Amino acid sequence: MNQPELGKKIAELRKAKGFTQEELVEQCNLNVRTLQRIESGEVSPRIYTLKMICAALDYTSNDLFENGDNGFSKTVWLGHFYRNLIDLFNLKTNTMKKIAILVISLTVLGLGIFLLSSKSGDQHGSGIKRIIEVQNRNSVRWFNSGQIDSLVSSYSDNACFYRANNAPFCGKNEIYQCLQNAVTSNLFKMIDIEIISVNVAADIAVEKSITRSRTPSAEIVETINLQEWHFTDGKWLIVNDIDVLIK
Repeated sequence: MNQPELGKKIAELRKAKGFTQEELVEQCNLNVRTLQRIESGEVSPRIYTLKMICAALDYTSNDLFENGDNGFSKTVWLGHFYRNLIDLFNLKTNTMKKIAILVISLTVLGLGIFLLSSKSGDQHGSGIKRIIEVQNRNSVRWFNSGQIDSLVSSYSDNACFYRANNAPFCGKNEIYQCLQNAVTSNLFKMIDIEIISVNVAADIAVEKSITRSRTPSAEIVETINLQEWHFTDGKWLIVNDIDVLIK
């Protein structure tokens, strides 16, 4: 279902439940203006936001996806690109083709960053590498102890987190909720984060690493992570974080 039909449907469901817009946003962690724009058809909500609204209205969100969720994903910055990138890491289908694409893409990315670095110098290179090493060690400790506030402190305000095959979580609040839900649900405990590479070009750094975690059933799970860092206002912050299950 696309806008403006989606907005009309949400307004109908809200009124059927007897909620005012103010009462609904209190349950969805939204502001009234955002809900007004959604109901009027001015904007399309992110998948995560739509699911929160449907949960508050006791409505099955799948009923709103009868035409697929591509229309909503396209409203998220770089969502389509990263969804395709994440699919590349699903090596259960078209394995050899995807491996070839990944190798070529990562090689080109690494070469491009290397060339840029050779021209612009390495004024931040050693600094960001140390920051990432410390951040990774702290991330394991913070996640396992439930210190999500500390964990998201290294993300920029408009950062996006792409986890497995889910729609992206954008903004500190959505990233916080995603990580907090993982902690509350006791989905896993982190074991360690192993850095594979860190490529730096001026004020941009790209980290590739492997995260190992243990599920409650003692299964060891590995994910491959790509993080894009930017040096802004005197500090390094994560602006994009891709987390893809590989084992």
